[in-house]
Amino acid sequence: MGSDEQGRRADAFLRTGADYHRLRPPYPDEIIDWMLPAGAHDVHEWGAGTGRLTDSLVARGVRVTAIDPSASMLAELAGRHPDVACVVAPAERSGLAAASADAVVVAQAWHWLDPLAASHEAARVLRPGGRLAMVWNQRVSADAWQEEFDRVQPGARGIELADTADEVPHPPFGARQERTVTWSRVVPAEDFLALYTTHSPFLIATPDVRAERLRRWRALLVEHGDAPLTERYVTHAWRYSLAG
Repeated sequence: MGSDEQGRRADAFLRTGADYHRLRPPYPDEIIDWMLPAGAHDVHEWGAGTGRLTDSLVARGVRVTAIDPSASMLAELAGRHPDVACVVAPAERSGLAAASADAVVVAQAWHWLDPLAASHEAARVLRPGGRLAMVWNQRVSADAWQEEFDRVQPGARGIELADTADEVPHPPFGARQERTVTWSRVVPAEDFLALYTTHSPFLIATPDVRAERLRRWRALLVEHGDAPLTERYVTHAWRYSLAG
């Protein structure tokens, strides 16, 4: 995907807020614990958005600095976590002090960043031995009719947008480590549909295309009933340790 298309998709998220936070899934505790180094105190969260990952970081008692280019999304985060420092800035140019973080974490956003510029910025703000980690939730179809939902809106999402090649430079970072966790949750049928409207392929589509997709999704819900639905996820995480 070219940088212009990445920029268009990333900018589309600036129009979302409370619905995005309510509909997007959380991240498994074991993945978050795996991402953070032992004894971490100061964590920079890049692309923090409305704070879906922030909720879990704050619950662990770490000091979080949330960085995102969208002031409106950070306002949603700050409403729940007034003690979290919020910085309106691109991750690649955070403006934060050198050696000020034990970890830099990126949830559902690494694929929107310039990987080399972001890696150099992470190396600058991390303390020796600190960790750069990124995570994606990837929804997988629980049955054949949920696959029909996916076919209504084609396009890569989440980790599918990240290049398979390891683009974090070595040195100063060590080799990439990976972990995956499979899990599920039950959601109202309308929320199952609405989550698709928070994905970038929907946000950047024309009004006519969005209306047609909504029509087809609602027809599928009518056909299969409006009982709560099971969403299945595979959560993918990568982590890198800084030399030192």
